[in-house]
Amino acid sequence: MKTNSRLLILLLFIWFGLLQIFVGQQLFSQQTMPVTVPQDARRTDEQLAFEFFRNREWEQAAPLYERLYNNYRALHYYNNYFECLVQLQQYDKAYRLAKRAEKEQKNVQYEVDQAYITQLQGESLKAQKEFRAIIQAMLPDRNIIQLTANAFRTRGLDDYALEAYTFGSEMAGVNYGFYLERSYLYQLSGNYSATIDAYLSLLETNPEQFEIIKARIQSILMMDVDNSMSELVMEKLLAQTQQKPKNLLYSELFIWFLIQQKEYSLALSQAKALDRRFGEQDQRVMELSEISLSNNAFETALDGYDYLLKKGKSGAYYLESVKGSLKAKYEIENSKPAPVFETFQDIAVSIDKMFEESGFNTQTYQLVFIQSSIYAYHTGRSTEASAILEKAKMLPLPQSEIAAIKMQQADIMLFNDEVWEATLLYSQVDKSMKNEPLGHEARYRNARLRYYIGEFAWAQNQLDILKTATSKLIANDALQLSLLIQDNLTDDTTGLSLKAFASADLLLFQKKDREALSVLDSLLSFDNTLALKPHIMLKKAEIAMHNNQNAMADSLLQEIYTQFPDHYLADDALFRSAQLNEFQNVAKLSAQQLYEWVFEKYPASVFAVSARQKYRLLRGDKL
Repeated sequence: MKTNSRLLILLLFIWFGLLQIFVGQQLFSQQTMPVTVPQDARRTDEQLAFEFFRNREWEQAAPLYERLYNNYRALHYYNNYFECLVQLQQYDKAYRLAKRAEKEQKNVQYEVDQAYITQLQGESLKAQKEFRAIIQAMLPDRNIIQLTANAFRTRGLDDYALEAYTFGSEMAGVNYGFYLERSYLYQLSGNYSATIDAYLSLLETNPEQFEIIKARIQSILMMDVDNSMSELVMEKLLAQTQQKPKNLLYSELFIWFLIQQKEYSLALSQAKALDRRFGEQDQRVMELSEISLSNNAFETALDGYDYLLKKGKSGAYYLESVKGSLKAKYEIENSKPAPVFETFQDIAVSIDKMFEESGFNTQTYQLVFIQSSIYAYHTGRSTEASAILEKAKMLPLPQSEIAAIKMQQADIMLFNDEVWEATLLYSQVDKSMKNEPLGHEARYRNARLRYYIGEFAWAQNQLDILKTATSKLIANDALQLSLLIQDNLTDDTTGLSLKAFASADLLLFQKKDREALSVLDSLLSFDNTLALKPHIMLKKAEIAMHNNQNAMADSLLQEIYTQFPDHYLADDALFRSAQLNEFQNVAKLSAQQLYEWVFEKYPASVFAVSARQKYRLLRGDKL
């Protein structure tokens, strides 16, 4: 009995001891662990605080962010709480917050914030010293330099961020120029000269960033409202290619830039210079020639093709250069106000010779577009034109190329007044290439055909769809024809005047100038609708140019852009007048001034880029 009592007392003593230990642990835990807040409460505080912060309600946001930061010590809570205190001008409290945060955790952001508060309190010199001390205390480590610059940027101190990058790039062992980061800061400050210098330095040290550099330069050019930035980029790139001719990346970037600016002649000159110096640039010259041809820079295209042809038949691009040269020669002559018949004959003979030497096959057949055009439009041999096109259709060609041949056939049919056969072929191409640019072009030409024959409602319906076409040229042509129909039917609901004008337009397409002029003169004599007058004068000017009556043509064009300066044909008339003056050697200065007026008065015009290039050429700009 006595033994059992002792055992019971011992067990009670042990249990009491364990209980004391457990209670002590619980008390210790409560003293050392941070207060926990349910996640739902945290989320609610966070959402409410952000809503106040976003609405710039600093007084309401500050206590919420203070509680969130005290409970969780998250950096984004600190940043928003600090910003609230700054906005409330509670600078002492903000300084103490940054100081306390720095003691708890080493972070350059807290050091910058203390100096930032010093600056806000009006002690600029002291703050400046503290900022510089932070920069000079950086370790030669790329990540640390980046963090320091970001800390400055967080408070809008971009100048010091730039200083941090510059200082850090010069530190031994870093081996990184921070050119991309610095270029962004230069651009933000509006220092575009330094921005471009940084990109070019980056290209030299990090050539793998070539595509990024192109994208960044493109973003600068998108903001170029007065052409000053493109001039600056041109100047910088030209200087680099001249100073460091052995670095081909600079030349590649320069050629890319010139293409973006549609300066095809300058780009080709640069490519040829590279070929003479280093060789193996035939592909680049060929690509530039093709780009020039597709963008109506026919003289430049011919220059490129002929350059390659001089390398002889053993050249990799000989056949393509022969075809390209013939295409360019045809387009040059065809674009003249009064083309020379003998030149077309010479081109046709050269094409025949090409077919004899290289065969009529899938590699050479594209020349039938030129050959059939010469036969049908310039020599009155429409039957032969149709025959050679039918022969091309027998070749094993993809659907898109067969469709292009049908388009050519339809044009020739319309030229020969075979209206319904032409509209049938246009419709076939439209249906087979519905969502392709060629299909859009076929739809436009079909709408134009219906306009020619006076079916304005049908034409208008199709043109309204084409206004949103992916091709800018098709969309622009559709818009102009749509406006012509709309404006004139508003003025004259009977449509009689517009029908007469459309018939004259078709006669002009069919190269029946005398008949077209007779209709246009009648309209000017008896028609009182003001909306049609600029169109009539433009067509009369075209006829005058066809017949080498340049003075009369220029007078008509001047009347359009002076009497109707806000009309959508004004820029067209002004550009044509400039071209006309350029062709007359005695009027070069007048042409230069007219081209300048085009891009100054009508900067959104489709002719603005070409006008600027012509202006520079006449001014004597050279590489």
